[in-house]
Amino acid sequence: MRSLAIREGLNLKRCTAYSDSYNDVPMLSLVGTAVAINPDARLRSLARERGWEIRDFRIARKAARIGVPSALALGAAGGALAALASRRQSR
Repeated sequence: MRSLAIREGLNLKRCTAYSDSYNDVPMLSLVGTAVAINPDARLRSLARERGWEIRDFRIARKAARIGVPSALALGAAGGALAALASRRQSR
């Protein structure tokens, strides 16, 4: 990467690199702005240590996976309670 930057006249300190894997730490370390995207655990830890930006777009999906079943369970429980209350009132 360094030789390509020299050949193309690029200042790596003015470049940005993105990665999701700890394997790319050498590349991320060469640039001025390193961004960890959906990082693996080791990259997330190192990014925090070095003050690199971390973007995790999986968080919304995790929330949806947890939130939707929870909402369905609460709705079912609420429906069951309403049905029981209705049965008791009709007696």
